[in-house]
Amino acid sequence: MFKFLLACCGALFACAVGAAQLDDLYQGVAPTSGDMQAAQGQALAQVLIKVSGKRDIVDKPEVVKALADPKAFVQRYGYQDEGEVKLLKASFIPAKVNALIAASDYALLGPARPQLALWLVEDGAERRIISDQSGDGWSTALRSQARMLGLPVSIPLMDLDDSMAVSATDVWGRFAGPILKASQRYGAEMVLLGQLVAREEGWSLSWTLYGPKSGAAEPLTRGEAQGSREEVASQLVDGLAAWLVEQYGARLGATSSTQTLLVEGVQGIDEMISLQKLLQGMASVSQVTIGQLDGDKVNFSLTLQGEQADLVRSLELEPRLQPLPAEGSLRYQWSQR
Repeated sequence: MFKFLLACCGALFACAVGAAQLDDLYQGVAPTSGDMQAAQGQALAQVLIKVSGKRDIVDKPEVVKALADPKAFVQRYGYQDEGEVKLLKASFIPAKVNALIAASDYALLGPARPQLALWLVEDGAERRIISDQSGDGWSTALRSQARMLGLPVSIPLMDLDDSMAVSATDVWGRFAGPILKASQRYGAEMVLLGQLVAREEGWSLSWTLYGPKSGAAEPLTRGEAQGSREEVASQLVDGLAAWLVEQYGARLGATSSTQTLLVEGVQGIDEMISLQKLLQGMASVSQVTIGQLDGDKVNFSLTLQGEQADLVRSLELEPRLQPLPAEGSLRYQWSQR
């Protein structure tokens, strides 16, 4: 009976591994003090950092000018109270935000981003995995920094399921295979394994990122960070964002082009709509139109502002789409797994 309950709990947490869709990528929140323009500028700065994955974009001359007079970028806005503070919540026009990033010569990431599971081990008298509910501040710092750059992250609960599947030794030794499997309950397709060591001057972190396309044994990228808890979290997130932009970012061109994408294995209207939303979230795609239907095959017409290679890299983020042989066109197999 106990094993049955465990299986049921695991099934409740399990979800399909794939890219996360950020619904609030073009939304920013800022406190107001009667200066509407300043609040809108602060909210726009948040959006530009999330979309570009670069904090220093706010220093670019084109961006400085836009932040000083942001009203042309605002789609809609409202207010919400948080204690005694009144907050401005603004949504910005995606096309104009993207164009500003392109004018600043930066690449951008679309709403479709990989879900990342962060497994960090603190080296002390007894090594322990940092959990989502840890009261030492690590979870809060990591989530706060990831939110600033628009990275969807999960921190393990370290409940019974996690404790049975992953040990501190696994993370410290960077045994990525079983940890990737254990991270599927969080919808993660990439896992970061890190070693945290306390120093006199703060903390030292050595980390490695793994994913299913790396064959689990080979790292996708790695990095280091030093300093206070907040500085380590910031450096870690900056390193991840920089790698994601390099691998999956798109540089928008001045002209657009049309690309046909054939997807096989689509079962019903719900899957077709899910695919349309997925494609719309890719950085180089500005419009998605559902074309010809033939059994379980669907033709999508995509309007691109980037290169076809940018689109192909974005498609690699979604393991439910597997490339099929095709001459002169893009053809993929869809599987909900």
